[in-house]
Amino acid sequence: MKLFRYRRPSVNQLLGVTAAKRRVKRELGISQVQAWTKPSRVKQRLKQRAGLYSPAMTVIRQTGKGKLPSLLGLFGRKR
Repeated sequence: MKLFRYRRPSVNQLLGVTAAKRRVKRELGISQVQAWTKPSRVKQRLKQRAGLYSPAMTVIRQTGKGKLPSLLGLFGRKR
């Protein structure tokens, strides 16, 4: 564990509850089932197949939001 952390760990993290839950979910394969049944994951898979996460589409989306790619990010719009 690092000496200085960005965020303070939760009680569940310190007690190992989070790791135990993740281990059980991996062993049972729940995430594999959720990939086919959870609506947000289905949408995500459709977007991935349509190419919405490709580098070209990412640039188009960022440009539409006013975040123009620039040299080292020096000239980006500030809020």
